[in-house]
Amino acid sequence: MPTQITVNQLLIIGAVVGAVFGLIPLILGFTKQKLKLGILGFFLTLIVGTFFSLLGALPVTAVFIWLLLRKPAEKPSAAEVSPENEISGD
Repeated sequence: MPTQITVNQLLIIGAVVGAVFGLIPLILGFTKQKLKLGILGFFLTLIVGTFFSLLGALPVTAVFIWLLLRKPAEKPSAAEVSPENEISGD
């Protein structure tokens, strides 16, 4: 006799998968001092994982890992921004 899984059981399995994969950006966000991004990654992974299980949770987790691990854009130093260094239109 084949095993049948109901829709509710699939949603529960997907939520568990989403929660497990969501812990990765959550913990990474706390360690990298990017709390908002880590919490957002957890909840989005949980939601997407609930409806699409592993096939949805894995790409969302990968995107948030990339966002949390990328280096911030370098800000120009004060010497580069000073008005003396700007080229005038004269």
